[in-house]
Amino acid sequence: MTQTALAAAAAGATVLLAMTLGPDTPGAFDRAVRRSAQSPRTARLKPLLAPLFPLGLPITYMTAAYFGARWLRARDRRGGPAIMSSALLAWSTHRLATLAHPRERPRRPLVKRRTDSYPSGHTTGITAVSLTTAYVLKRQRLISVQRALAIAAAPPAVMGVYRVLADAHWATDVFGGWLLGGAVALGCNAILADSIADAPPVATAPVSSTPRPSRRVHRERVMSEG
Repeated sequence: MTQTALAAAAAGATVLLAMTLGPDTPGAFDRAVRRSAQSPRTARLKPLLAPLFPLGLPITYMTAAYFGARWLRARDRRGGPAIMSSALLAWSTHRLATLAHPRERPRRPLVKRRTDSYPSGHTTGITAVSLTTAYVLKRQRLISVQRALAIAAAPPAVMGVYRVLADAHWATDVFGGWLLGGAVALGCNAILADSIADAPPVATAPVSSTPRPSRRVHRERVMSEG
């Protein structure tokens, strides 16, 4: 129930943030963040983060979610449907959000004008899949709490920073991606991951209550019978 409420709150925050954003006039905060991101010192990070672009494409994170689900199933672990659903819902809800709230992307020379800025699709997909995967793996007792937190936080944070440094989105687009991706993940965890049983305990061989005879007693018994 808690995750359901949080999912609804995150979805509502995504809508409320969209209502504060103009379709083609960025606010002072977005402009300030863009100036900082395009400064010579900060711009040096852009080539280092450029390889992240294909990782945030739907075909990439959907494929990763599919193989992650298969990996869990091969090990007789549950939670694969939650991970796969988070990838599919992240893509579909992002598409609906960009249609419902057209917003112009930062204008760049020689780059075609686009009005699908809010929320960031790369950030939405990575956030949804990362949060869901971290929750499922921890629930199935495959990773520690520390590793689950790292999986849940690091990929969305790095992807969001990259999208701003690449000048592909405004900072508020990234915030919207975090909110929408979080809403998707929390919803999938509440509906799918929380409805499954935890990982079954490892089976152990039954221990016999009858003590085994020592080697000396066994040898004497064999000699007497012979």
